[in-house]
Amino acid sequence: MHPKHKIVLASSSPRRKELLNKFGFEFIVCRPTMEEKSDYSDPKKRVIENAKTKALSLKDLHPNSLIIGADTIVYIDGLFLGKPNNINEARSMLETLSGKTHQVFTGLAVLDTSSDQIYTGVDETLVFFKDLDPDIIEFYINSGEPLDKAGSYAIQGLGREFVKNINGSENNVIGLPLDLLESLLQKIFERN
Repeated sequence: MHPKHKIVLASSSPRRKELLNKFGFEFIVCRPTMEEKSDYSDPKKRVIENAKTKALSLKDLHPNSLIIGADTIVYIDGLFLGKPNNINEARSMLETLSGKTHQVFTGLAVLDTSSDQIYTGVDETLVFFKDLDPDIIEFYINSGEPLDKAGSYAIQGLGREFVKNINGSENNVIGLPLDLLESLLQKIFERN
């Protein structure tokens, strides 16, 4: 793929930047001017709405660009687990996930600012967690890794030890489902 537009990743996540690098084209990273605010009870609608908000927040700053917005949440038993605000929230999230299966949803929105067209999609992955010993949870929290991750764990880091199995895209769990992104970008490139 060789896009003719400038590509902007509307995210401050270094993990999303690393994943987007795999496409091999140049892009810039820009923190969205608005953060997630959706209160949809449907997790798919929530992440898509949040991804759109992030992409649209940069529209006026980047004409003739493709702006990629993404939002990832962990969903279990009707609860949305985003990034923890503190150590106690991280601990509580990990205790909630222990020994259970949860879903990870990432919504993507790709805004073509030259046409005002926005393309959206959502990916879902099932993650099966091992039973977590309280001492392991404390060790992990003290590592600092869970404090800026949805659901308080990083599957690409030390948190990998908690995962028994996954069904779906690991890149989705990290925060940027590349197959979905490729299909959204392909739709845009085919129109241009």
